[in-house]
Amino acid sequence: MGIDSKYKIENRLKSAQDYEANGDNLHAMQLYYSIIDDEPDYVDTYFALAELFEKQGNIESAKKLLTDYLNENSGNNLFRLFYAQLLLRNSQWEDVIEILQSLSINEEPITAFFLGYSFFMLKNYEHARINFQHFISSGKKTELLHETYIYLAKTEIQLRNFESALEYAKKTEIVYSNFWELNLVFAIIHYHLDMYTHAISSISKALKLNANEPTVYKWAGKIFLKVGEYLKAEKYFLKYIGMVEYPASEIYSELGEAYLKTNKVKDALQYYELALKTDPLNKYAVEGRKKAASILQLSANEI
Repeated sequence: MGIDSKYKIENRLKSAQDYEANGDNLHAMQLYYSIIDDEPDYVDTYFALAELFEKQGNIESAKKLLTDYLNENSGNNLFRLFYAQLLLRNSQWEDVIEILQSLSINEEPITAFFLGYSFFMLKNYEHARINFQHFISSGKKTELLHETYIYLAKTEIQLRNFESALEYAKKTEIVYSNFWELNLVFAIIHYHLDMYTHAISSISKALKLNANEPTVYKWAGKIFLKVGEYLKAEKYFLKYIGMVEYPASEIYSELGEAYLKTNKVKDALQYYELALKTDPLNKYAVEGRKKAASILQLSANEI
């Protein structure tokens, strides 16, 4: 492509972007397509048109456009990475993996992070760990490095490797010490390692940093229940239940236990019943309901 030709294309692309900026998406789209017809190898046009489709919520059209190009230009790694990022933004995890699986992690280390994140979101934690570790071992010094340590900590939590999770979380503490999610991660790890004083400290900080995240209240309830501070556990479980649409059976039964420990037996029975309605196989709730019902029956007999 000559200098004059490139200049003309850049001007046409700028005109299309101006149409788009002014809300004239139809004319912008027509101009993008005309540039693609005239210069099918000018990738910036594909990027701009795909982002316009994305802005309109038309992800399938964006995917078709980018897939068609990749089918003809499979060796364009930059294009493949752009496509992967669009898919990531739109939670298309399986497609990210398919698009990136042909790339060499050694040549494009960022691929490992994208793959790790996609596997994590798919709850495939073994593959997530492998890819996150590849990204770290690549030696790539980017802003994603500390974020990767957080995800590795979360991955190890899911794999129940709490000591490893703690090691990864500590690696990013200097940078993210005031990030609510890292403090939540520490609280979960400390809870599972029976380090309850640390768990209370971490969950209290997470609560201060983000009072709008339901998961923080859930873990606050679990931690305070474990250490015997039942009124606090009750408070945080109720807060959590009020913030989510479908609380898990486990949370209802743990709230039932908190009520039972403070002799609010009728309330305890109510939440054990809710737990069993959500999950009839919740053994914890079955035992709790029996205990609460027995206490109420004894009270009635005494009367």
